[in-house]
Amino acid sequence: MSQQLIYILLGVAFLVFIVFTLRDWALQRKSKDQAPSAPVTEDGKNNLALPLKLQAYERLVIFLERMKPESLISRVNEPGLHVKDIRLLMVHSIQSEYDHNISQQIYVSTESWEAVCNAKEQLVNLINSIAEKIDPEAEGKILDRKLLELSLHEKEFPVRTALNILNDEAKKLMGHPVHASTAEFKNGK
Repeated sequence: MSQQLIYILLGVAFLVFIVFTLRDWALQRKSKDQAPSAPVTEDGKNNLALPLKLQAYERLVIFLERMKPESLISRVNEPGLHVKDIRLLMVHSIQSEYDHNISQQIYVSTESWEAVCNAKEQLVNLINSIAEKIDPEAEGKILDRKLLELSLHEKEFPVRTALNILNDEAKKLMGHPVHASTAEFKNGK
């Protein structure tokens, strides 16, 4: 009788195994059928890279926002530093952020990437040119103030221009309308 009991238990265990295997298979198949489809572009093609592209635009916008003089100054400014020290810290901060985001160029348009590079280079050149006109041993606050004043008075400050280009292109990717002022700027008007 004990041998019959073992056979019955083995049979029940085998049936339980089959039932759970079929149930898992059915659930996997159902989840595949209900999986969301890839985003579709305006021309009707699936675009699996769209989330990556949008993330790249987002990261580059964050980079540019961190490059704005008011943000840059608040991150690198320490009491007691001289102009030469502040200049080095600013340039190093910009270059470090740029290096961290350099791979994003594969997801954005050439125009966007060039705008980001141009903004970076122009800001570094601006910092250096302002610093050259000030005594290197002067208080760092002088460089901060002059950079901030210049950025606020410049109508087409490179960081703002690059931000507008990135924002407009990201909006196009999402199907939103683009600002007329940026479209005019892009066309050279």
